[in-house]
Amino acid sequence: MANSSEPLTSPQDIAAAGERIYAERHKQVLEREHPGQFAAVDVLTGEVYVGKFPEDALSTARQKAPNGVFHLLRIGSAGAYHVSHLLYGLGR
Repeated sequence: MANSSEPLTSPQDIAAAGERIYAERHKQVLEREHPGQFAAVDVLTGEVYVGKFPEDALSTARQKAPNGVFHLLRIGSAGAYHVSHLLYGLGR
């Protein structure tokens, strides 16, 4: 659960809180029971909602906690998504 003295004012704050809650409360069980699935961590309550796809986890989370603030992650991965880019024609 987020500490009330730590305002969640940026995406970085939300992500940090979500990662901390996940690591402290949910990681061990979820990585054993739901590897490769997605978890939406409510950083306000510490609850976690699991789904096979990101949309499933977030949909369940929003239904059960409509006022929640969620951090999405892929269980057992360093991040939910991998972002990359390709630069064309540099120096050619």
